[in-house]
Amino acid sequence: MGTDFFSDERRWQSWLQVEAALARVQAEAGIIPGWAADRIAEAATLERVDAETLRREIRTTMAPVHALSRCLARAAGDEAGGWVHWGATTQNVIDAGRLLVLRDVQAELKARLARVLTQLSALAETHADTPMIGRTNRQHALPITFGFKLAGWIDELIRVCDQIDDCEDRLFRLRFGGAIGAYQSLGAAGPDITARLAHALGLAPAVYGGRAQLDPLIEYVTRLAMLGVAAGRIGGDLYAAMQTETAEIAEDLGHGVVGSSTMPHKVNPKLVVALNARATRLRALGAAAFAVTPPCHEGDAVSNHELRDLVADTCRLALDVAGDLAGLLERLKVDRTAMADILHTSSALTALEAVMMHLAPTLGRAAAHDALHAAASEARETGADIKALLMQRADIAAALDAETLVRLFDPTRNTGQSAAIARQLASDGRARAARLTAPASGNRSEAANAASSARQA
Repeated sequence: MGTDFFSDERRWQSWLQVEAALARVQAEAGIIPGWAADRIAEAATLERVDAETLRREIRTTMAPVHALSRCLARAAGDEAGGWVHWGATTQNVIDAGRLLVLRDVQAELKARLARVLTQLSALAETHADTPMIGRTNRQHALPITFGFKLAGWIDELIRVCDQIDDCEDRLFRLRFGGAIGAYQSLGAAGPDITARLAHALGLAPAVYGGRAQLDPLIEYVTRLAMLGVAAGRIGGDLYAAMQTETAEIAEDLGHGVVGSSTMPHKVNPKLVVALNARATRLRALGAAAFAVTPPCHEGDAVSNHELRDLVADTCRLALDVAGDLAGLLERLKVDRTAMADILHTSSALTALEAVMMHLAPTLGRAAAHDALHAAASEARETGADIKALLMQRADIAAALDAETLVRLFDPTRNTGQSAAIARQLASDGRARAARLTAPASGNRSEAANAASSARQA
């Protein structure tokens, strides 16, 4: 869906971006000549390097960053080319480039989640007072409003957004310590170069520049997998609400959509099916993250290869799930009549909690519960009217006048604080959506360093 952030071309350009920034900060620090840095930066585009030449070089050498550095050196010219990739190692460039790609993924994902939260908030406000039956264990429980159900989805998605935000400080840290992480090629200037490079790339510098710390990426994958958890719950509720026996919800797909090649009457849900399938796969990748092979010693290509594919697959799926969810909400049709009809089919039995709480001060809660449970069982077995059964008991009849009885058995008056909660979460959802798309204040490295200093203090 949309841009492929993990295409070869996007990955290679991120590496070139790192190489260009590295040359510039090394020139600023007096490590390489300024004129060489300028030529390297000017040449650091796929057009100048030539993507097809680079592709052939990678196939030959089976060392992608080595191939890229050679192609960049040729594009920069013989004199300047000798200063390309100074003091860096392959994994430094790969890891740094990946962070640049993930930063773009993060921005796009936040934009899509902001759209979803805005859509859900509008629906929650519209349906804050739309009564329906609440269900637990797939059975009718108590009356709620559709806005209240939406509020639960908003609440969960806000937490998912918080989790995805919260890991940024740990994820977007530049580890650029050379071949093994201890700056053997750059010496005492190494930490300063990393700090300068991090600032140039909009990242935060890490004190330890080793290549074997996979936990930030594993954490990110698991945080994205939480979107699969939230989307799966939303999709599952909607899918169940679309079945023929319920039909509280439908997808507005237009008249041209066909449900079956053999049953002309069928119009199957389409969007929610795709959402649920992708959400399931996204959740599974969270478990896969914990199965990544721990790296051996100070670097391990096995772990690197596993993570490369896992991160790409997870990010693609997370973006697709967020996009699927937005597309589904855009075409959602809510049948208020169906919701009301289903609510009234069990309005007598689902009123019994309210009746119990009304009787509890007189009879005691446990005694009221037992009396109503017995009456409900008799009503189900005999088909008798539950209200008539209740009024046959003198102790209950004494505590329930006719007006109170009518009020307690009206399901639309027994939705509790559903409407208020729906409106509150609609407001919270809009506020969270606004923060998701708000411009970042300052450079990430500065913000992350400030946060790190605060923690140490």
